[in-house]
Amino acid sequence: MNQAQLQQMAQVVLDQNWNGQFTKPAPSLYPHQWNWDAGFIAIGNAYDNFGRAMAEMRHLFSAQWKNGLVPQIVFGDDPQARYFPGPGFWQAHRSAQAPEHIQTSGITMPPVHGFVLWKMYEVAADKAQAKAFLKEMYPKVLALHRYLYDYRDPEEEGLVYIRHPWEGGTDNSPIWDRTLSRMQIDRDQLPAYERKDLQKPKAAEHRPTQEDYDRYVYLVDLFRQHDYDDQKIYEECPFLIQDPLFNGILSWSNEALIQIGSLIGEDITEPMQWHELTVWSMNEKLWDEDRGIYNAFDLRAGEIIPVHTSSGLIPLCGEVPTQEQAEAMLRTLESPAFGGKDSGILLCPTYSMEAKDINYKKYWRGPVWINLNWLLYHGLMRYDMTEMADRIRKHSLELLSRHGFYEYFDPRRPAEGEIGCGTDQFSWSAALCLDFLQGEMSG
Repeated sequence: MNQAQLQQMAQVVLDQNWNGQFTKPAPSLYPHQWNWDAGFIAIGNAYDNFGRAMAEMRHLFSAQWKNGLVPQIVFGDDPQARYFPGPGFWQAHRSAQAPEHIQTSGITMPPVHGFVLWKMYEVAADKAQAKAFLKEMYPKVLALHRYLYDYRDPEEEGLVYIRHPWEGGTDNSPIWDRTLSRMQIDRDQLPAYERKDLQKPKAAEHRPTQEDYDRYVYLVDLFRQHDYDDQKIYEECPFLIQDPLFNGILSWSNEALIQIGSLIGEDITEPMQWHELTVWSMNEKLWDEDRGIYNAFDLRAGEIIPVHTSSGLIPLCGEVPTQEQAEAMLRTLESPAFGGKDSGILLCPTYSMEAKDINYKKYWRGPVWINLNWLLYHGLMRYDMTEMADRIRKHSLELLSRHGFYEYFDPRRPAEGEIGCGTDQFSWSAALCLDFLQGEMSG
């Protein structure tokens, strides 16, 4: 398939998943609006449908909580939408901070919104319109970051914790295994629930396990029992993790807030202080000199989590590492752990290929995800590592053009069987394809 055909097909996916208010991540599996999905989707739409890109972001932030939190899910009003956990399970209304006019989940996701806004401005044809949009959105994104630093950084280190695997965006990542396994759960005391994600053939092969879901549900139940009070949750929650992906993305968005604030004449002291502290603390606390990667830190256990996934490479996008550290990260990417020198592997597997429990079809335990490839591509470009960046972009486009707009992909180029996994017609795969194609055409 040539580039023009791929571009057209990607646009069709976005058009078909648009419901007039927001873009569904996929036609049936994800029928509502998801937080970081909306950001990636807005980037794809910004090229040829800037109005829709703005509408996407406005709809997401219309559900912002009073304390600044931007929820992981904004629920639509389609009566046919079947998804677990739905608004009745989250019971976000228990919090006085939750919006009253719209239903949401009670957690957040990686804060992509700052760099999404800056990217939208960069590609906008009408700069005056885009600048007006930045002025509108800047205080909302600033409030989100202020929430994260005020409520999710108890030691004032500049490192934000997540309190649920869904907040990290990488639901069943091996990073979380040890922390989740320590949780003592009485399944007889769990609220009754029915998963909606196992209806497709082979779904169970690709999706998180039932044991994973029991722990996800346990945490949500804990949050709602505490009426989503951040301090009470912090005191009791067994899952408090400083994630390098989340904090690396936060760093990039802090930097974008500095750029936006400078452009529109705002005081940028606050985001500058956040940015400096986050970069410093990530390098002091999370950097693994021996492995050339960033680790996560378990605040509850007080220990580093020495599990190596591509999340540990994402701080490149926020320009967190020094040039020397970035070169060590490139060597890690080129190593057998991530297949960078292996011509048979499509970059970039989400879990170290040296791990005995890698599963190339299991959600965040080995497959390639287009959004992480996109983040990694932009991170490498920031350090002028163009050869590896180009390989990642080309591998991403190869997957999309040959196999379709799937949620994630088997990186091994198997001779037989499926490469595309999860759901198809996936919106961020289509949206980021459009951005990758711009790089291809200009490169």
